[in-house]
Order: sequence, then structure tokens, then C-alpha cells
Amino acid sequence: MNKDTYELDFFDYYADPVDYLKKCLYLRKIKTQGICIYKNKRIHLSPRLFDALFTMAEDTSKTHKLDTIIRENGAAEDNERQIAARINKAFREEGFTNIIKKKIRAGYCINLDIIQDDFIVTTTR
Repeated sequence: MNKDTYELDFFDYYADPVDYLKKCLYLRKIKTQGICIYKNKRIHLSPRLFDALFTMAEDTSKTHKLDTIIRENGAAEDNERQIAARINKAFREEGFTNIIKKKIRAGYCINLDIIQDDFIVTTTR
């Protein structure tokens, strides 16, 4: 008697893969262009904001520093608070809540209370 059973995968809960992507934060990096789609709506982000969000989405288990680009005079290009606020503003303009949150004395990360890690998709080409 064959006792092998099929364990349901996360994708099996959706009848169509398109249904899964309609609930995702989908980030795709193509050379210098970035595509950000959240819950089937295109979110327009500048390259700097997209790179920061992509970095956070690639590893959601830790917090990130967003102001790593330093100018010659020693001043940061944007401070972390501005970058996170501009990303959250882009999402609010499309009708969503703030997706980036700050952890005290640690950095910034994607708010996993709003979107689960299983619904974050990053791809490069």
C-alpha cells in the first residue's frame, strides 16, 4: 500500500497563479529599470526608492540601513527617514497603508503585519 501523500504547497491554495500575484508585492529589476506592483496596482518609484525597497524585500528577516550612498562632502544623499517616508507616500497615493516601518535603533524593514513574507516576490533579469 502506497502511503505517500502530497503536502499542499503555498501555491496550491490558489486556483490560478494570477490570483496569487494579485495579492503580492512584486518587484522586478531589469538593468536600470524597476517594476513595482502591489495588489495588482503599479506603484511608481524613483530608482533610488526602488533600490531601497528591493533591498528590504530580498531579505525581510533583518533590518536595513537605507542611506549607504555617501557624497564626497560626507553628507548622505537622503537620510533614511526621507527614503522610508517617500516609499510610504507612494503606496498611500495608490490607496495602501504604510508598507515600511522603523525598528528603534535598528533600521527599516517591510511591515510583515501588512504583507506576509510569502507574498513578497523579487526577480532580476
